[in-house]
Amino acid sequence: MQSPNKRMNVRELVMLSLLIAIALVLSYFERFIPMTIAVPGVKLGLANVVTLLCLHLYKPSRIYLLIIVRVLLASLFIGSMMSFWYSLTGGLLSGTAMMVTAWLLKDKVSLIGISAIGAIFHNIGQLIIVTIITDSFYVALGYFPMLLIAGIVTGIFIGIVGKVTKPYLIQVAKA
Repeated sequence: MQSPNKRMNVRELVMLSLLIAIALVLSYFERFIPMTIAVPGVKLGLANVVTLLCLHLYKPSRIYLLIIVRVLLASLFIGSMMSFWYSLTGGLLSGTAMMVTAWLLKDKVSLIGISAIGAIFHNIGQLIIVTIITDSFYVALGYFPMLLIAGIVTGIFIGIVGKVTKPYLIQVAKA
């Protein structure tokens, strides 16, 4: 799928654009899923299914581009400036953790495990922003156990969704 030069070819640009659009739709509809958890900001992370599946299709620079554009557009359309910083930091840290895990532990960790690691690191990224905003490590430390559990649970769920949808996305990407 990669072109010999560093520039993105038209097919890759169209595919990435479609994936960003899918992630935006998932982000929008996720707002309507009630989460009965007492921790502010906890979501399923449906848009992360797209990032998770892109690990098998694209090189890191394209994955980072997808994360940045998705977060920017989602913040403009359905979020706020604060949600931008939380999502961007969480998304970039999560994407990095998933790429490193997929690269280092290729056949030793399933897509579900990679997703759970990504969700945990997404929450860690958000806690970094909380620490910066509140100028207190203790606030983030108080939220960490709850977000760790939430990250594992939602990461497993997103991993299962990714595992089920992966064959279809790869088929479409190669068509």
